[in-house]
Amino acid sequence: MIKNILGGMAIGMANMIPGVSGGTIMVLLGLFDKMIKSISNITKVSNPQRKKDIFFLFQILIGAAVGLVVFANIIDWIFKHYPIQTVFWFIGLIVQSIPFVMKKELKGYKVSWLTIILGILTVLLIVYYNPGEQVIEINAYPQVTLMFLIKLIFIGIIIGGTMILPGVSGSMILLIIGQYYLFKTYVANILTLKLVILIPLFFIGIGIMLGIVLISKSTRYLLENHRRVTVSFILGLIIASAFVLIPKDITYDWMEILTAALAFLFGTVVVLGIEKLDG
Repeated sequence: MIKNILGGMAIGMANMIPGVSGGTIMVLLGLFDKMIKSISNITKVSNPQRKKDIFFLFQILIGAAVGLVVFANIIDWIFKHYPIQTVFWFIGLIVQSIPFVMKKELKGYKVSWLTIILGILTVLLIVYYNPGEQVIEINAYPQVTLMFLIKLIFIGIIIGGTMILPGVSGSMILLIIGQYYLFKTYVANILTLKLVILIPLFFIGIGIMLGIVLISKSTRYLLENHRRVTVSFILGLIIASAFVLIPKDITYDWMEILTAALAFLFGTVVVLGIEKLDG
């Protein structure tokens, strides 16, 4: 139970960081297959394990909610003071997860290199259209209208869908469509308990649940019927996400190089530890 809640917190935290995929963290923690199956199973008419599936998902969602709320401001602070080291820690996590995914998810199948390349190109295309992280100050929340609430549901569907897909960053997609800072501001201020924040978050939550269910059902079908190409595509997404996270257009001094290398190694050690505990 504690492992599931902590895993959910890690997924929630990852979904607040543009470029970092909550789905990749899910794979990393060995929760991906179980999440996909549980979400798909609870909508079945006949499912003797429904209560068990719901309880498991409840633990993950509680953890993810805590991760989103608690780390919305913490992540800002960490990135403000240690941006390079934090990014290289995540790169270490992602790079070391690649052989972990191949061993755990392929289940004896050989990789499809063509599908891996397609996954890499998908992420590179997303990054190509990424306008960058322009900081937009939210001085006044948008007026809550019917059209705005429908828009929030669609934003939630994007967040929920990308939360499931390894290698695809929901926050980066929100950046591309210009909605990241609005979402982050809502989450960071949820504890104010203002209706102007709670109502939009409720509708975003509806969208998130819809996105998770839709993507999990299609992903489960693909894993059960086309596992080789599906996992290969996911591997391509993960490989590309590690590459695009590398900070570019900056000059590194020797201390930054050393601390970035140590952060990268720490990330790989974390994954090795998870793999050892898992098997």
